[in-house]
Amino acid sequence: MSRPINTIGIMSYVYLEHSAEEMAADIASRNISIVQADPRQKGLLDANGKYHSKRAKEVRKIFADQRISIPVLSGYMNLLDPILERREHNLTTMEEMIKLCPEFGAPYIATETGSFHPENQWRYHPENDTEKAWDALLAIIERLRKTAVDNGVTLLLEGYVTNVLNTPEKAERLINELGSEGLGFVMDPFNLMKLEDLDQQEAALDKIFSAIIPFSPIAHAKDAIYTEKGLSTPCAGTGKAKWDQYALRLSKQAPAIPLFLEHLKPEEIENCIKYIQKSYDFVSI
Repeated sequence: MSRPINTIGIMSYVYLEHSAEEMAADIASRNISIVQADPRQKGLLDANGKYHSKRAKEVRKIFADQRISIPVLSGYMNLLDPILERREHNLTTMEEMIKLCPEFGAPYIATETGSFHPENQWRYHPENDTEKAWDALLAIIERLRKTAVDNGVTLLLEGYVTNVLNTPEKAERLINELGSEGLGFVMDPFNLMKLEDLDQQEAALDKIFSAIIPFSPIAHAKDAIYTEKGLSTPCAGTGKAKWDQYALRLSKQAPAIPLFLEHLKPEEIENCIKYIQKSYDFVSI
């Protein structure tokens, strides 16, 4: 007999061309009741293209009317942009969104850490692995965490192989140096899979879970594959990830945390959920 799967949620990015009302209605029709939402997304902005407290309450009600809650906001941006004016703009924007979390009913906000690459936050830059970058990251996280704690919110970091936070070891170091008050991680092992890890996934997953799962209140559902452009993280079931191994670890180590679908289109949701459910068939009670 297989274990029950983690509760399935979905990222608002799946519905880029939809209004809040359309998004909520379609999500509800699929019996999904939790969303990780980005306040900056076109369909969630007001008529003037703005996000603010009043609009946050409106969006929350639109989803609540469909019995959907928004436990997590998406605040993804380059926290370590090497152009300091752009970096400060990003940090100020993040602080604004943290303050909006209570209006959405969201106790969490998630972001990546970013890269020192001047043109693309998803590209690697040698400075990412320096102590200078680490010190900058610590100072930025301390700043954002203070705002988070002041507003009853937990800041969740999502690692990525080309970012400053790019290994489970760095995640451990971050918690060791800063503590976990108002700070945690998104369990997204696909982002941390180096090319060689795809050939030894069980060991890689063990290392990632050991470092991150004690501080992860949410998880993401996608996949991992390497192309000539580097790591790609497509819809679950379309890459090289051993989903049965991911399901095994989630069910045993974090059965209560939600699993948010991402990197797919609305018409792919049904098949994606079926694939994930099948992955749990290998997990015995």
